[in-house]
Amino acid sequence: MSSRPSLVQALIHAGIPSEADANALIDQREPGVTWTHTALNSQQVDEQKFLAKLAEIFRVPFQARLDPDQIGRETVKALPSRFVFQHQVLPLERSESSLTLATFDLLNPVTRQLAAQFAPGRSLKWVLVPRGPLIRAIKTLYGVGAETFDQILLNQGAIDLPEDRESIAADLNADDPEASVMKFVNLIIREAIAERATDIHVEPLDNDLRIRYRIDGILHETAVPPQLRMLQSAIISRLKVMAHMDIAERRLPQDGRINLKDGARDIDVRVSTIPTVHGESISLRLLARDENQKFGLSRLDLCEEHLTAIKRLLAQPNGIILITGPTGSGKSTSLYCFLSSINSVQRRIITIEDPVEYRLPGVSQIEVRPEIQLTFANGLRSILRQDPNVVMVGEMRDFETAEIGIRAAMTGHLVFSTLHTNDAVGGITRLLDMGVEPFLVASVVRAFLAQRLVRTICPHCPEPHDYDPAYLDSIGMPKEFGHRFNRGAGCEHCRHTGYLGRTAIYEICEITERLREEIVHKANGAVLKNVAMAEGMSTLRMDGWRRVKAGQTTVEEIIRVTQEDEALAETD
Repeated sequence: MSSRPSLVQALIHAGIPSEADANALIDQREPGVTWTHTALNSQQVDEQKFLAKLAEIFRVPFQARLDPDQIGRETVKALPSRFVFQHQVLPLERSESSLTLATFDLLNPVTRQLAAQFAPGRSLKWVLVPRGPLIRAIKTLYGVGAETFDQILLNQGAIDLPEDRESIAADLNADDPEASVMKFVNLIIREAIAERATDIHVEPLDNDLRIRYRIDGILHETAVPPQLRMLQSAIISRLKVMAHMDIAERRLPQDGRINLKDGARDIDVRVSTIPTVHGESISLRLLARDENQKFGLSRLDLCEEHLTAIKRLLAQPNGIILITGPTGSGKSTSLYCFLSSINSVQRRIITIEDPVEYRLPGVSQIEVRPEIQLTFANGLRSILRQDPNVVMVGEMRDFETAEIGIRAAMTGHLVFSTLHTNDAVGGITRLLDMGVEPFLVASVVRAFLAQRLVRTICPHCPEPHDYDPAYLDSIGMPKEFGHRFNRGAGCEHCRHTGYLGRTAIYEICEITERLREEIVHKANGAVLKNVAMAEGMSTLRMDGWRRVKAGQTTVEEIIRVTQEDEALAETD
C-alpha cells in the first residue's frame, strides 16, 4: 500500500472531515518536512487515533506509553545518540537476529534506511509511539544533550572556550558545530526553558555531575549522558564566560548575569557560583523578559475578601505595606502588581531592588550595587530627595533600612517592601527584633501580607478523589466543603506529576486598633496571631482550602506548603 492513501485514511480516522480535506492538508507539506510531521503539526488531528490507525494499516504494534525503565542499557547502545535525537527513533529490544525500534514517523523512508545501516544482519521491527512519550523516553535514556556529548568525546582534544567576551552570542538557537561545549550548554538551558524551569543547578558530586531543574517550585533531576563529570570544568567555565565571571577564580563565590535569546524571547539569567569540596557548583535563575507581560491585581487571582482588603490598602495615602514569605514565593510579582495598579501620571513611583527583575513603564527603578556603596539604605535616602509619592524597597534586611522606610512613611509616603518571615504576624516580631520601636510599628505599618505559591492541578488530567472525613477534620478542612476533591492523575503534559503551573495563597493581617495595643505592649507571636484571627484574618491554610474547594489545587499540596507554618504557630 502506498503512503499517500494510507495517510489519507489515517487522517480521516483522526478527525479530518473528508478525503478532500485530508489531501489538502497533505499538499501543505513544505520541502524537508515529512508527511507525519505535517499532519501532527497542523493541530487538526488526534495524534493517538492517527498513529493507531497507521499502525493498523501497516500491521505494526502501537504503544500509547513507554517505560524507559524496561529498556536495557545494552539495547540503548544499539543506535548512536546523535541518530536517535536527530531522527527520534528509540531502540526497544535487541536480539541476535532483530532490532525493535520505536518511532512516531513510520512514513519517513530516510529514517528507515539509515536505521538499517546501524543494524547489519538484523531485521528491523517497528513500533509506533506518540511523539511526547517517545521524546521524553529518549531524553531519559540518553540524557539531555547526549548527541552533542558524543561529538565532544570524538573531538576531546579540540575543546576550546572563546576569549573574546564581546563575541559571545547568547542566542540559544545558534548552534555552532565548532563549539560542542557551547552547544551542550545551550541545549541544557534550552531544555530548561522548554520544561518551564525557573532555576538550573549544575552540581558536582563525588563521581558525577548532576543537573537539576526547578519546575513549579520542585527540583527534578535531569537525565544527562554518563561520564559527564569529565567535562565538568569545561561546562562550568563556559557558563562563567557567558556570565562575565573570572574563570580562573575557583576558590570564591561569584555572581554574574547572562542575556539570552530563545527565538523571539529575551531571557535574563542570574548566575551564582560557590566552591564545594567536589568543585564549583553553579546555579542559574531564569527570568523571561516579556514586553507584553501584564501586571495588575487580576493576575494575583485574589478571592473577593482579599481583593477588597488590598484595594483598601492601596488607597492609603501613606504608611508601609509589607509582603512576607520565603525566597521564591512570588513576593516581587505581587509588589509589581500593586505598583502597576496604582501607577498613574499623578504619582511618582521609585523603586530600589536587588536586582530589577522586570521593567515597569512609568516607574523609576534603581538596582542596588553594594560594590559602590549603593545599598538599600543609601539608595532609599536618595529616593526621599526625589519627591516620590510611592516608594518600593526590594527588602528590609536590617534596622537601618527599616528605620528609613518608617521615616518615609511618617512623612507622607506610601512604602512597599518585603520581609523573610513564615507568616503575616511574624512580620511584626521581625521588625521588633530588628530594633524598630513598637509604637512605630503600630502607628506606621498598615498591613502584613504573607503568601506562598502552590502547584495547580494539571487541566489535562483532573480526577475526583474521596478523602477520609476524619483526616480532613484533623487538618482543619471546613466540614461544609465536603470530602471529594480533585487531584491530577498524571499525564504527558505535567510530567506525570498531576500538577501544571502555580498560583498563590494569601494571608492578610491588617493592623487594627486592637492589634496596635498588643504591639505596643510587646505581646508574643501567638497572642498577636490569635488577636489577628479574632479581627478577621484568615490563615494561609484557610485560603488554601478555598483553592482546593474550587478545584485549583490539592489537599496534599496545601499541607506540603503550609505544614511548616502550622508547626511553628503551634510552638509559639
